[in-house]
Parts: sequence; structure tokens; C-alpha cells
Amino acid sequence: MKVAIVDDEALERRALCKMIHDHLPDIEVVAEGANGREAIDIAKQYRPDVMLIDIKMPGLDGLQAIEAIRQDGLDLEFIIVSAFDLFDYAKQAMRFGVKEYLLKPSRKEEVISALERVRQEVAAKRRHEESSRQLEEQIRRLQTLVESEWLSVLMTEDVSADEWERWKELLPFSIASGMFMVIQFPDAGVADEWKSWLDKQLSGKAPTRYWIGRMANRRLPVLFFRSPNDGEPAWKPTVQALALDLARQFSARYGAALYIGLGSPFSRLDQLRSSYYEALSAAHYYADRQKAQVGFLPAEATRAGGEAERDKQLFEALRLGDIEQARIICLTYIEELASSHSLPAAGRKAEETFVWLGRLLSELGIRYERLASFASCRSAAELKRAALDELDRIAADLEVWRQQQAYGKLGKAKDYIDRHYAKPLTLEEVAEQAGMSPYYFSKLFKEHFGITFIDYVTNVRIERAKEALAGTDQSLKEICFSVGYNDPNYFSRVFKKQTGLSPSEYRKKVQAR
Repeated sequence: MKVAIVDDEALERRALCKMIHDHLPDIEVVAEGANGREAIDIAKQYRPDVMLIDIKMPGLDGLQAIEAIRQDGLDLEFIIVSAFDLFDYAKQAMRFGVKEYLLKPSRKEEVISALERVRQEVAAKRRHEESSRQLEEQIRRLQTLVESEWLSVLMTEDVSADEWERWKELLPFSIASGMFMVIQFPDAGVADEWKSWLDKQLSGKAPTRYWIGRMANRRLPVLFFRSPNDGEPAWKPTVQALALDLARQFSARYGAALYIGLGSPFSRLDQLRSSYYEALSAAHYYADRQKAQVGFLPAEATRAGGEAERDKQLFEALRLGDIEQARIICLTYIEELASSHSLPAAGRKAEETFVWLGRLLSELGIRYERLASFASCRSAAELKRAALDELDRIAADLEVWRQQQAYGKLGKAKDYIDRHYAKPLTLEEVAEQAGMSPYYFSKLFKEHFGITFIDYVTNVRIERAKEALAGTDQSLKEICFSVGYNDPNYFSRVFKKQTGLSPSEYRKKVQAR
């Protein structure tokens, strides 16, 4: 603990210094002063934890100095050492939060006791501040995770209206309307740089509030939205002008093309997914043709409403592994096409569906190349067989993908935890190592291993701690730090909760065998 002494009597200062030096060697006297003005300067320059200060000094007195230091917002405690035993002084000192009021001549026992009491208060205050800081940091990280995962859910998951309401309660903002932009970058090797560049551009130019999603397959989604109290922007021309500017700025800086797809604006939260898929399709469209870089999906490339819904139902059935339902949807669709279109037109329509499916597969990281040529089919029956063959191939690819999700990536995450348990691991960090979003990683981890991510990390750390307690002579504090905890008291509580014994009790038990 750092202490400063301010008194106009040099003899009193020396006496106090000697008391502290002789009886409280772990307390450091960092500065001395002779008047109130020096007390203020010392508080600003040295930031002591405690200041011992006289009241009656030339110029600015002790109480005036304490008041000025408090007004400056400096965080330190005061002990008054004064020859004046006056109630008015004591009452004013209490108003300024002075902890102790000692009378001169200073008695050694009283000074030491007062410093010990204040030291305990300072230590408790610091622990409370550190605990609050850690809690605020945890809340901030949790809020960031909630916001990030909310955007992932919004883009990819079908959720009920009740679930949307629960999500809305967790978010620090509300959405009255919005639209998506999907940006396709030239490569994914510098994803962090691209995202940082984009955030910097948008921070000064975005016409509305915005939220940047996660980079996947070189594509970065951005949600533009307004809250209920914001003005309604001219969504399409405003965001399109911004997209054109982004493409120009990127080309000028990096010498590469940026392709940007835009989705329609919607006023309902549960409709924003449609805006995302429109923007995604538009980004694909412009990147494939490379004739323009920015825009909404052209009318000739837009799927009819009923066809788009059927495509979505078909993909969802495949993604969930319901191959029979997928076959029924596909066969019904081909029959409708064959009855209402010429065979070549039906083949082209079927081809559009599988191109669409291929794009959705790419969002999952699945490389899909169609083998069948629907244009070469000579009958409706042949078209059906070709479509079903392609469907079976997609289903097989998705099954492999599901297995990789449940085994390969989760196994990789588990190995990473086993090797880095001593670090302050976070769900986001491990999910990134596994190449998954934190939301899906957390969900799949619990489903596959039957235990939450946090509980698994705790189990690994406690097992390593047990090994160290049984096989080494390390101190409990050393073991605490070596297994990833930075608070020995918290480590002991967790250890006892897991094993039923405190670390020291466990060590005695295993060493007594």
C-alpha cells in the first residue's frame, strides 16, 4: 500500500515515517508535503492509497485540500492527524469521507492501528473493484456473443415469434425495419483486415445503424437497421449509393474488385432472413458475371415466390436429413414442371433449383458440382431420375457434413481445450478453432458430449489439478495458476464443488495412501 504524509511540522512527518518504516514494512511512504497545495499535487502525481494529513497548515488547510482532491475525482483514503480535537472539524472530515481522526502527539499504537484498519478497507475495496471489472467484462463479452449469434440465427434459422421476442429482450437495440448487404471479397486470407476496413468505412458513411456479421466463404453480411425512434431512410437508393462507394474505395486501395449484393428492406424482424438470401443471391449473381459489381438481384434472376419457398423447403429437408420428404418435394415439383412447360423449359427450371441448392451448400462449406445435365433429358421420367440422382448426391454430402460437424470439428475443439486448458479459454476462441459459429458450436458440443463447454473445461482443469496435487510439491497457488485460474479462492471453491474436498484436503488424502 502507498502512503503520503502532509504536515507543516517536519518533526511530525519524520516521526510518522519512522513508525511506518519500523512497524509496517510492507507500506511505502511515497511522498511528503508541508501544506494543502502540496497535498493536491502529491495526490495527482503519486496516486497514494492513503494520505495522512494535518488540518491546520499555512495557506490551503487540510480540509480544503481534501475537498479539492475529492472534487478532482482522485481515489484515495484520508487519515487526519491533528492537534485540534474540535467537533466541527471532525464533522466536516466525516462529510469528506475521512476514515480516521487521530490527535497529536501521534501515538505509535493509534497510528499503526488506524493504518491497518484503512489498509483492510482499501484491500476490500480493490477486490470489489476487480470483481466488478471482471463482471463488467464478462457481461460485455456475453453481450457481444448474444449480438453476434443473434445475427447468425436471423440469417440461417427458422424460429418462432416467441423466440424472436426472447432474442429482442437480450439486445441493446430494437429494429423497426432493415435490409441486408452481402459483400464478396477477393480472398479470405485477410478476413480481419477486410472487416476492419469495412467497419472504418461504414462508421462515417452508413446512413443508418448497422451490424457486421461473420466472414464465411469470402462473404461478409451487413445488416442495416433503424430503431423505432429513428427516421425512415430511403433504403434502396441510400444503401445502393453506399455500396457503390464501398466498391470504388476498395478498388482504389487494394486494386481488386468487390461484389456487393443487396436485399430488399423489410419492416418485420422475421422477414429479414429473406433480405439476407436476396443479398446473398445478388452477390453470387454479380460475382459470377463480373459485368457489374453492385446491386439488387435483377428481375430475370429472381425466383418466383412459390419456387423460392419450395427451394427453401427442399433444402431444409435435405439439411435435416429427411431424404424422403426431400424426394417427395422434388418429384412433385418436376411433375408440375413437366405438365406446364416444354421439356427443355422444365429442364432449365430444374437446373435453376439445383444451382440454388449448390449456392446454399457453399454457405455450409460444402463443395458441390452437379453431374447431371438436365438439358439432355429426353423424357419427364428421365428428368425425374436425373433430379433424384442429384438429390441423393446432395443428401450424401450433407450427411458427411453433419458427421464432420459432430465428430471432426468437435474433436478438434476438444483437443484444443485439452492442450490449452491453462489459458483463459473462451467459447468464441474454441469455436473459431473448430471453424464454427459460437452458437452452433455450443449447441453441437452439448448434444455430442452430453456436457456444456464450460463444464468440460472445468473438468479438464480439475483433473489436471488433481494430478499436480498428487504427483508434485507445487504450492496450491502455483497449481491454481497452472490450470487456468487466476484466483486461488475461486479455484478452491470449484475444486471442492467437483471433488467434495478442498485442494489441501485432497492432497493429504492421496499422499496418505
